[in-house]
Amino acid sequence: MAETSNRQQWLGKGWARGIFIDLKAHVELIELLPLQLKSVISENQQVYLTPLLYDCSLIDECFIREPWVQVLICWPCKEDGNFKFGKNPRRIHFPVNIDGAEQYFNAEAISFYQFERQELLKATPLSNVLWPEKGLHQLLNWVAGRYNQPTFPDSWNDRLATKKKLLDRLWKMPEFTNYSSGVYFNIEPFAEIPATQSYSLKVYVAIPLTGKAHREFDKNKTGDILTQRLKTIIDDIEGIQLLQIDTINENQFTKSMERDFQRWQLEHISYKDLNHAPLPAEVDIK
Repeated sequence: MAETSNRQQWLGKGWARGIFIDLKAHVELIELLPLQLKSVISENQQVYLTPLLYDCSLIDECFIREPWVQVLICWPCKEDGNFKFGKNPRRIHFPVNIDGAEQYFNAEAISFYQFERQELLKATPLSNVLWPEKGLHQLLNWVAGRYNQPTFPDSWNDRLATKKKLLDRLWKMPEFTNYSSGVYFNIEPFAEIPATQSYSLKVYVAIPLTGKAHREFDKNKTGDILTQRLKTIIDDIEGIQLLQIDTINENQFTKSMERDFQRWQLEHISYKDLNHAPLPAEVDIK
């Protein structure tokens, strides 16, 4: 009878990206952590970790080829809307199901750590802590955003901040949350500039025109309403010269265009309504 491989054994125990480990039940892992994280763990009755490394590397049988596993340490919390849906870049409250009941976990900047993979795989994954629909994708998008989200110049952000309330109200409109999968800016120069100079701006509002609702969106000229309202706000911002604003079908938004346009981070709004709000293509994983 063939001997079961390590990979098969790890799979059998439930190892996969996003599974949860009860840290309080694994003192040997706590001992490997720095003092700051040990302090956080001592302050919370329950503490968990979840691996962020994708499955194939997580359960690779060669520890030389894949020596490390990046994890996120988290603990139960009372949900706070200010930290849900990846809205805050330094802290997130995300949902899980524990024995069928919804619970929220907290993770923040201090939560990131890296274990030797060989040591972590000795732990036992929990089978009663599960992800709701797109829950793991929310977390991974928040994690990825800490590394890959566009960093706009401060002088650009300061200009938009003068209309923050109006823009926030616009992003939350049903026409935006239900139909737009992304807002893309091309600003020139993409650099810090003095208040006496102006940015030139081109805007695309990406629309996934599929299904009955989006056909009605196109028929009712909803895109014209969105772009006109956004244009009205931007035209009133000192130091920004709007050259172009339009909706664009996702099928027409090419890679070459994407190199010239930066996506404005609005995923925290899309995640509020998973049944209707289209997420950006790169995070809308089925």
